[in-house]
Amino acid sequence: MPLFTTYAARDGGGAGGLALAFIAYATTLIVTAPLLGGLSDRIGRRPCVLAALVFAGLATVALALAPGLASLAVARVLQGLAIGLIAGGATAWAADLAGGPEAGRQAARVMALATAGSFGFGGLATLGALWLLGDAEPPITFWLHIAAVALLVPIVARLPDRRPTGLVAWLRLPAFPRGTVASSFGMFAAWGVTGVALTSVPSTLAAAGYPRLGPLALCFMILVGTAAQQVMGRLPAQRLSLIGLPVLLLGAALVILGTLHISLPLLLAGGALVGSAAYGFLFIGALAAASEAAAGEDRARAAAGVFLVAHAGFCIPPLLTGLAVDAFGASAAFGGFWAAMAVLCAALAAVLLRRPR
Repeated sequence: MPLFTTYAARDGGGAGGLALAFIAYATTLIVTAPLLGGLSDRIGRRPCVLAALVFAGLATVALALAPGLASLAVARVLQGLAIGLIAGGATAWAADLAGGPEAGRQAARVMALATAGSFGFGGLATLGALWLLGDAEPPITFWLHIAAVALLVPIVARLPDRRPTGLVAWLRLPAFPRGTVASSFGMFAAWGVTGVALTSVPSTLAAAGYPRLGPLALCFMILVGTAAQQVMGRLPAQRLSLIGLPVLLLGAALVILGTLHISLPLLLAGGALVGSAAYGFLFIGALAAASEAAAGEDRARAAAGVFLVAHAGFCIPPLLTGLAVDAFGASAAFGGFWAAMAVLCAALAAVLLRRPR
């Protein structure tokens, strides 16, 4: 993540070009969701997670061997396949291993911690490597990631897996259990904001002469969100979503102001709020609502539904905002983006408030 703007500048791409390479990940996940969402129910959890590890390792290899926007797009496709396999399979596997009445919530917390925590730690580690060891590419963290994948494969291969029935259809659409659509679309808003923060915000700051300021604020955002998951994860799912929506909007406003005025305090304050809302409140709320509303084999499809909507948010708002930054300038693009998110969050809150607790 700290090298996104470097790749874009090297290949002559602006905010729109970076967004296009970035969203290859979300597009891949959306297209393959009908196959990957319920695949673990047919062939087992273990094969899906092992395949995801291989795709994740190959993505890093691609960036290590040929860094640039084209390799970033290839890597994002491979990461999309990896997350498509992990999202439903690993969440359902965690629930299988946990067992008991709280299995769904425990699985949601584990998956959210692993997703957000690794994202924040990986970016921060690469920033540290670039600062300590210079800007030589690839940074040492790329090779460490490949080594970590190689070490995880034999560990995952020994975990107990339930026997697949073999009776599940190959193509299964992601599921949205009754009462979970609004919380799932809260993730569209959440990852829409984080997607813009990962693409247009660093591009704007890099163009102003601050290429490392954006990644630093983003790592802080994600790590604060990871910590918030552990503090807030035991609240009821509906309450988590209702709290997360206004916190997300306030955080997004501060991030936008910090970007336009090159203010680190505003970026860090906004990042803390966005991270808490996106990865703490809304992510946990959506996954918990889906896991609690589903059971057994439907858990994988329900988790896949959450990730499908979330990754649509990772795809559409960043692309439109990146293109708008190139066409109309950062102020107009960010203002329009925030207004659209405000309308969406207000509508989702209204739906959630009408539902019985």
